[in-house]
Amino acid sequence: MSEFYQIGTPRPVRDIPAPRIDDESQLVDSFGRRLTYLRVSITDRCNLRCLYCLPEDAEFPFGDRDFLEPTEIETLVGALVDLGIRRVRLTGGEPLVRSDILDIVRRIRALPGLDELALSTNGTELPRLAAPLRDAGIDRVNVSIDTLDGKRFHQLTRTGDLERVWQGVEAALEAGLDPVKLNSVLMKDHEEQDLDRLVDLTLERPLAVRFIEMMPTATNAHLQPGKFRSCDWLRERIERRHGPLESADPEVRTGPAQSFRIPGATGTVGFITPLSHTFCHDCNRLRVTARGELRLCLFGEKVYPLRHLLEDRQALETEIFRVLEDKPAEHMLTQGNYGNLASFMEIGG
Repeated sequence: MSEFYQIGTPRPVRDIPAPRIDDESQLVDSFGRRLTYLRVSITDRCNLRCLYCLPEDAEFPFGDRDFLEPTEIETLVGALVDLGIRRVRLTGGEPLVRSDILDIVRRIRALPGLDELALSTNGTELPRLAAPLRDAGIDRVNVSIDTLDGKRFHQLTRTGDLERVWQGVEAALEAGLDPVKLNSVLMKDHEEQDLDRLVDLTLERPLAVRFIEMMPTATNAHLQPGKFRSCDWLRERIERRHGPLESADPEVRTGPAQSFRIPGATGTVGFITPLSHTFCHDCNRLRVTARGELRLCLFGEKVYPLRHLLEDRQALETEIFRVLEDKPAEHMLTQGNYGNLASFMEIGG
């Protein structure tokens, strides 16, 4: 299995069960996919500057600071939940830099019909907020952590303190957030020992460590020009060290990750493969930006403003149904097309 693969090479569709299809959802695109999962960016600001997310000299080129207010988030998410969204994830930028984060969480958690409320974070503010977030209504949390080497972590994030982030992971476990997932972007220059240490966390800790193939954007493509590291290679490396992995996928899958367990391990290892094995055919998600725009695909060419319709529920729902017809069949990353996404800080991946 080749360690790297070339952008522009067609990739197979992954042969895995589709996510849960909620027959009650009214949100159906032109390809018959029912949409039940919403990712809501509540800010495009972040207190880290990770190499693969933002250029060092960038001055947050994503617009003004006029982010949706908690009541506006409640209204927009509430409309989408009424139409069939069942799972919501709060993202950024870094969502925990918002001082009103607990108010936002409480408002969304109170929406009738919502099954699950999750959060993606860099973990820097979890030491103080993990327990309050759990009390406010967060069910589960994903923490970005690409290495367990403190010096390397600081280099990758330009400002980050690994010890503080790890304190956040421990606080999340102690608060009862379940599961606690660690997301690691699989980069070309990732030290193999780094990857091994992350995998080995699952042997005795109840953590879900997930590796994500690095998706190119306008701001990071120069880091790995044309070639990207494959999760297939990493899986083979893990199995050489630990033996064949056992499937740990739930009976009803809710997202694109394939989950496995090293035999006898407490936690799980997961792979998200947007480049080596596409999974767009069963996409069940929508995204909302911090300024109230609907994004139909992470790497789409357009966003659709909804904020101006929040006071007219009928007009809001009409516009949502109208634009759903534009959701594309798949992203075009393997053809080198990143859409209009400048940085993952805009929308949280």
